[in-house]
Amino acid sequence: MQQSQQKKQLQQVVFQDKVLLAFDQSLTEEQRFLQGVLSGEIKTYSHEEVIADLHKVLNR
Repeated sequence: MQQSQQKKQLQQVVFQDKVLLAFDQSLTEEQRFLQGVLSGEIKTYSHEEVIADLHKVLNR
């Protein structure tokens, strides 16, 4: 019985991996970018931060 349960769980994990892979492959570049921003993998900067840094660089 336990082997049957383990086999079912393994099949479920394999199925979930296939679904996630298909989902990831279906994302557009824009969706991947937004996903990266939302997950924190991609850091964004406000306009004010960019302008302040630009002023610092240009005043050197």
